[in-house]
Amino acid sequence: MRAGSTTAALICLAALAGSSRGAGTGSIQGTPHDLSPVAGGGSCSFCHTPHGALPGTPLWSHKLSTAVYKIYESSSLKAKVGQPTGSSKLCLSCHDGTVALTETITGAAGGAYISAGGSNLGTDLSDDHPISFVYSSGLSAEDPQIRPPLGLSPLLKLDRSGELQCTTCHDAHDNRHGKFLVMPNDRSQMCVSCHNMKSWTTSVHESSAVLVAASSDPYLQSGNRGTLAEVGCLACHRPHGAGGRQRLLHFAQLEENCLDCHNGLVANTDIRADMLKLSRHNVLRYRGIHDPREVPSAAPLHVECVDCHNPHATQRAPAQAPAVPGAMQGASGVTITGAPTANVQFGYEVCFKCHADNPERPQSRITRQITRCRRRCEFEPSGPSFHPVAAPGVNPNVPSLVPPMTVATLIYCTDCHGSDGGSGAKGPHGSIYPYLLAGRYETADFTPESSSSYELCYRCHSRNSILGDQSFAGHSQHLQNGIPCSACHDPHGITASQGSRLNNSHLINFDVAIVRPDPVTGRQAFEDLGVFHGRCYLSCHGRSHSPKEY
Repeated sequence: MRAGSTTAALICLAALAGSSRGAGTGSIQGTPHDLSPVAGGGSCSFCHTPHGALPGTPLWSHKLSTAVYKIYESSSLKAKVGQPTGSSKLCLSCHDGTVALTETITGAAGGAYISAGGSNLGTDLSDDHPISFVYSSGLSAEDPQIRPPLGLSPLLKLDRSGELQCTTCHDAHDNRHGKFLVMPNDRSQMCVSCHNMKSWTTSVHESSAVLVAASSDPYLQSGNRGTLAEVGCLACHRPHGAGGRQRLLHFAQLEENCLDCHNGLVANTDIRADMLKLSRHNVLRYRGIHDPREVPSAAPLHVECVDCHNPHATQRAPAQAPAVPGAMQGASGVTITGAPTANVQFGYEVCFKCHADNPERPQSRITRQITRCRRRCEFEPSGPSFHPVAAPGVNPNVPSLVPPMTVATLIYCTDCHGSDGGSGAKGPHGSIYPYLLAGRYETADFTPESSSSYELCYRCHSRNSILGDQSFAGHSQHLQNGIPCSACHDPHGITASQGSRLNNSHLINFDVAIVRPDPVTGRQAFEDLGVFHGRCYLSCHGRSHSPKEY
């Protein structure tokens, strides 16, 4: 039907114009879909005709687009998405911007086109929520984050072929919820009707009362602001015109979707400031490398926020080592045995994802007598000695421990590797100290001993005990002669396949740039002779131990 057709014909379409899905209270009049002022015709005439309509359509009159669309793609997408079908083609006959608004199946070409902006999707749909795919129980079985069809809200309707279309979320005849949505989306109630994000309902982001950042994102700038709890999914995701096409994120650069709030102005943590420090997990350095389906042992070297954090599952709940901290709940990782896990149970498993078996893992700057192999192996409970990250230490006599720590205490990797303070973040985001350490830890030879030189060590080990030689008779002499802790001790541990309890107890693994072989015996070794008793074969600071017994 053309604009300007008879009044009688328009009356035939009144039910279409004034009805909505079920409620019957919606109306096109006065909405963006009321195009009657464009050509003086009725509201319905741009889409419908009582006679000569396209077969198999709801009396469709508007000319369909012949465009071939670039469709949404994602490595995590399980649905089989093709070219638009069904009712989505009807919507796109206006919303792809290739057909004039007044152009009907029998009318002449030309006239006004849909205005530029968010409603003009164009022919590139790769930045829009996928459509025209079968939403089935098989899909939800393959992807547990998708609810089964029987679990959908009755307001979210699939078409007769069981496909999700534009009309699943939008009702062209009813705009009372805004954007022609079929239901309100406050607190993401429409999003979570389909998307079953594990732990979302108890996550920090779901309930946060902070006001989300307006940032440079046009969706948030257009007045769609509120608390994070109110805005919900839309604080990070945009269903149409997304900057980050895969997973429909606001920003193309993955980390910007986090740093837009975690800059000290919205969230309490100022991670952006940490990215300017000497040592950091530099998420700003990498572009387009991370993929949620990557294999930890083979992924290219990179770090992104979502390597350590699952924004849908992060919790406030306190945790005690080695249990995974709330901020890393729901993250993936690698177990102490080297097996990938989609849902970590222990904090160290997140660290092992990069610092375990990947050949591109960062290497130590200290050259040890025993060269490190895989980081996770250094913490294996079968090793001769290790800091108690995955299991309590093997040494039952550690008098230097600061209460309430005991030999049964376990610690997190982040107790040593973490932000140095000021950002509000406890994790290893950025530090003014090398090795992403939370405190000062000097490793250079001839370092004068002080409470600040080995601040990190003295957080757990009493300086008075160490300088009082309670566990080793030569501690004070070595430190006062400028020999750093790292000259003898390897702070992570020694693997069972590379060391022994005779030679590598007490984290002994010499820095060969400082400690050299004994010129008399040719040996470079420590031997454990029992509780607080041992001997060394080495040369250090011009003195030879051939051996030296303590």
